[in-house]
Amino acid sequence: MKDGTARLAEHRRIWEGKPVLSRVYSVWFDALLASLPPQPRVVEVGAGPGFLSSHARRRVPDLAWVSTDILETPWNDVVADGLQLPFRAGAFEAVVGLDLMHHLARPAAFFAEAARVLRPGGRIAVIEPWVSALSYPVYRWLHQEGCTLGLDPWNPFGHEATDGKDPFEGDAAVLWRLVRATPASRWRELGFAPPRVTRLNGFAYLLSLGFREASLLPASLAAPIIKADRGLSPLSGWLGMRALAVWERRTG
Repeated sequence: MKDGTARLAEHRRIWEGKPVLSRVYSVWFDALLASLPPQPRVVEVGAGPGFLSSHARRRVPDLAWVSTDILETPWNDVVADGLQLPFRAGAFEAVVGLDLMHHLARPAAFFAEAARVLRPGGRIAVIEPWVSALSYPVYRWLHQEGCTLGLDPWNPFGHEATDGKDPFEGDAAVLWRLVRATPASRWRELGFAPPRVTRLNGFAYLLSLGFREASLLPASLAAPIIKADRGLSPLSGWLGMRALAVWERRTG
């Protein structure tokens, strides 16, 4: 766990020294915030380095937002496993996550716990990697987590990986497979309507080189490249790097 905390601290160091990265991610953060119900009580699961919560609190200062992570850090609010949240039933209007779901060994347990802490009509909203013609070779061969198109999205790391799984182990295909392979009846059993998915382009993200020290995206070009990403949104089925997925908690 100490190694994990050090890794989060390293991400924060790079983020602070690379302002273009926050400009790239703010597009995705704002898309997630726009998907929330009015004046929600929000719990963030897997808050990690704390970038989403910091952005949300700047954008909406009076937002009731609780950031949780399985690792103890000075910047998140609560140490908690996303499969066993220490909150009462119906405590929140929204459960959110950034790069959370593709690390979960037991997604069904996460949805069950989210259903418990959400009031009826509340929402899960996540920003996750998405598989497209452009993103697949990037995630498959140029990213440390990999991208397995044929994985079982409800058991993405195998039964043997459920206990003692490294929190940082992930697979970029998890959300894509969950959306493609899960029938509406399964979502209803879990207490949710089927997800609404918005694919998001990421040329600015690719040029930024993510959490590497270097960047191919000069600050002067960040705004036009982000604008180009938005302009090419009709092609996001082919070019999308991320997706916003939103599930609504069913009543009854």
